[in-house]
Amino acid sequence: MRVLIVAAIGAIVVVGFAITLWSFIATPQYVAGPGTQTTYAPLPTEAPPTTQPPPPTEPPNVEVPAPDKNPSDLPAPENYAEATALMEKNPAYAESVAIPTDCAVDAVDVQTASVDALEKHLNGLTACLWRVWSPPLVAAGFEMPRPPVTVFTSKVTTACGKMDDLVNAVYCGADQRVYYGKLLYVAIPKELRKTPFIADTVIAHEFGHAIQARTGILISEKAWEDKSSKEEALVLSRRTEMQADCLAGMFTGSVAAANNLSPADLKNLGLMIYNLGDDVLAGDPTVVADHGTGKARQSWYVAGGKSDQLKTCNTYTAPASKVR
Repeated sequence: MRVLIVAAIGAIVVVGFAITLWSFIATPQYVAGPGTQTTYAPLPTEAPPTTQPPPPTEPPNVEVPAPDKNPSDLPAPENYAEATALMEKNPAYAESVAIPTDCAVDAVDVQTASVDALEKHLNGLTACLWRVWSPPLVAAGFEMPRPPVTVFTSKVTTACGKMDDLVNAVYCGADQRVYYGKLLYVAIPKELRKTPFIADTVIAHEFGHAIQARTGILISEKAWEDKSSKEEALVLSRRTEMQADCLAGMFTGSVAAANNLSPADLKNLGLMIYNLGDDVLAGDPTVVADHGTGKARQSWYVAGGKSDQLKTCNTYTAPASKVR
């Protein structure tokens, strides 16, 4: 299903609200399936997202809610002017996250972990994500429910429709849940698969879409995307995906010390983001798609990892050259 939005007397009317799946990896045909070999571009030498922060000092006694399977409705703009304002001048951009945040999760091997173990791990991770993101969003006047995570190994039906790309992770705005493909690791270069926080970074990206949904950004972008030309819609989509990359980097920077992530680990996480760029996956440096080039995606992830200010991740006012 898709967001059905029509203009009526200058207003945006939401008809049968549902948001398409917002994925970590772009077009499925770019992704290698199980048992296939993919040739990756040489890994760049980008600086790590952040240096090792000081020991965590954030109070640990934050009451984290259980995963919310029945969250409140997502906020929506009343007109296209408000949609633009929510994307470009969102109140959340005035807020910051706590760095460091004292929230740790057990390590997990994405290649060998069982579905149950991985699902338990990722749902535990959302507790840390909620701790980092709920305070600034509440301060900005929004709610931040804790999305449940489902790990799948076969086609899964979501409120946004059927998900048959098994090598991906997605956020569905219609049920406000995250879905993680157990086989996603096959899209990651073999030399990076043992890097700590690989799956966690993917979920942090999808949680970034949840943040966009809860702040009105996601439905606003979708409204404009449906109203735009194909070329303009792709630019908007890339802005949305790279903002999620930036938010993922900021989260990782916040909890890096608590999870004993070294500068080398942080660098490798940025390299993972690079290798999942549209051009790298397609093997074509000229490709124009909906998630962005590896260089651009990595750049936004690194920028987020170096900052505690949400305005750093305002991709909607960035030059088009920055979201290529």
